[in-house]
Amino acid sequence: MFAEFLVVFVVSLLVVGGVALAMLFGKSPVYQPTEESIEKLLTQMSEGEASVQEWSFFLEMPIRHDEKLEALRLKCAKLNEECGLRARHEKARLNEAGHIRLRHLLAELENSGSRTF
Repeated sequence: MFAEFLVVFVVSLLVVGGVALAMLFGKSPVYQPTEESIEKLLTQMSEGEASVQEWSFFLEMPIRHDEKLEALRLKCAKLNEECGLRARHEKARLNEAGHIRLRHLLAELENSGSRTF
């Protein structure tokens, strides 16, 4: 009986200790999209292939590591407010004016990444 108690106690102590160490030394997840991943999402959106979840996540999560990408996200959020349509078949949609403005933002993003030497 005492041996069973000791085994349960040691196993519980190891599990709780492992969780405590993981919480102490682990890192919290951070949203840090790259220009390429945002470019891919905007391309999918312009082609009508972006899912509602991906588009909503992008619009609602602040981008703290890059001011330029955060400004682009804010422009996309405003665009979605003004030109967004109800989702169809789990795909995010924009009206025609929204697609034109989105393609303009995508072109700006593509041009900002290119450098001439």
